[in-house]
Amino acid sequence: MKWPTRIGVLLALAIAVCAPDSVARAQDGAESLRQLSNTFRSAYEQVKPAVVQIATTRSWRFARQTLPESHPPVDPDAYRGLGSGTIVSDDGYILSNYHVVSGADSIVVTLTDRRTFGAEVVGFDSLIDIALLKIEAQQLPHVRLGDSTSLQVGDWVLAIGHPLGMGSTLTHGIISALDRRADIFNGSGYAIESFIQTNAVINPGNSGGPLLNLDGETVGIVTAISTRTGFYMGYSLAVPVNLAREAMNDIRTHGRVVRGYLGISMEAVTQETVDAYGLSMERPRGVWVRVSPQGPAQRSGLQNGDVILAVDGQRVDHPNQIQSIIYGRDPGERVQLTLLDDDSGDKILEVELGEREDERRLARGEERLKELGLRVKPLTLDASIALGFTNEVAQELGFGPEEKPVVVIEVDSLSQAAQKGIQVRDIITEIDRERITSPQHFMRLVSTVEKGRSALFWLWRSDRGVDVRALRMTD
Repeated sequence: MKWPTRIGVLLALAIAVCAPDSVARAQDGAESLRQLSNTFRSAYEQVKPAVVQIATTRSWRFARQTLPESHPPVDPDAYRGLGSGTIVSDDGYILSNYHVVSGADSIVVTLTDRRTFGAEVVGFDSLIDIALLKIEAQQLPHVRLGDSTSLQVGDWVLAIGHPLGMGSTLTHGIISALDRRADIFNGSGYAIESFIQTNAVINPGNSGGPLLNLDGETVGIVTAISTRTGFYMGYSLAVPVNLAREAMNDIRTHGRVVRGYLGISMEAVTQETVDAYGLSMERPRGVWVRVSPQGPAQRSGLQNGDVILAVDGQRVDHPNQIQSIIYGRDPGERVQLTLLDDDSGDKILEVELGEREDERRLARGEERLKELGLRVKPLTLDASIALGFTNEVAQELGFGPEEKPVVVIEVDSLSQAAQKGIQVRDIITEIDRERITSPQHFMRLVSTVEKGRSALFWLWRSDRGVDVRALRMTD
């Protein structure tokens, strides 16, 4: 037998011997992929019925007023929006993003069974871009909320939503980063950017839908995409579900988000920080702080230039990590800060958390309104049409395109407000000659009236125009 022939025989024998192993490995690989597909499919089928489409309309009529007469007609579609929502309870509570419903005159929720409901915004926190909605329905499918602190880079995740109005859509990817900051809140010093970053495909319309782990638990609320085009370019962001759950629980319990406040501004320690301030550390770590005057941190002894290494034993290297920890704490709670100390090593400082002044005023306004016997809500476009509060009336009273008065929706029959003749459907336009621009502005104005003094509430009614009532602040 010639050598080439012998080599051919040997190769044939080798292939024959190895082939079963190769086929077996290929079959094992295919089976693993089938199992992964089944896992994806199972999670999707569990959660799909709890993911809704949200359609909004905004005040395009008001916006048109600001344009010159020569401007082409305004397309109402430009003031309509689409997003997604995640049903979190069987009685109709829905988590979504604040930017999905912000400024909306009407919100319509469409379920997977094609039923539609008008939705009300129960509360929101613009600083984490979360809103809680409510529809009047019972026995609804709802998601299970997981624990976003258990996530790790590389974990599989799934996203469900209604991108581009196309209907329920499933995408998948991995977690590509945690505690990601993306500067999407226009540099707000109080916003909390601690996003889950994933490469699951997200497009406009996905916002407010759930980000799932492989067990079908919601671990995040899809919020934004990192893009220069407006469409998916490889990275998507979600609010960790632990932050969203904290906001939701506060809203359902208190009617608003109640968060602790340290009273500091922060920046991550860099090599430049180490060199500039002569910090005694081998490598950059921790968070450098500047302390607000008369804030909780200053009252507890924290000083400008201190470096926070840990909060309640949790190591921190970025400001958003501290913000996320404090977000879950209430005013009055105490936290332990581990600080860098050049002389004696790390030291512990205990701080009693306070509450931001704006939030205190909002809470005070809500309490005062309750004592006066009033409940109000923003004046939506539909309500303004029903009540006869036309564009011409709004202009005459000095309202700008995005400014909204409030409308009375409930009056306690035994209250001071009822005694003074305030009625349901009254539109409150001013307090002490200051025009109301939003419900939050209204609450803050109510909160600033001195105890024992009467404030003038300016009302508008379709049958009599402007009227005035004086209500005395008793607390």
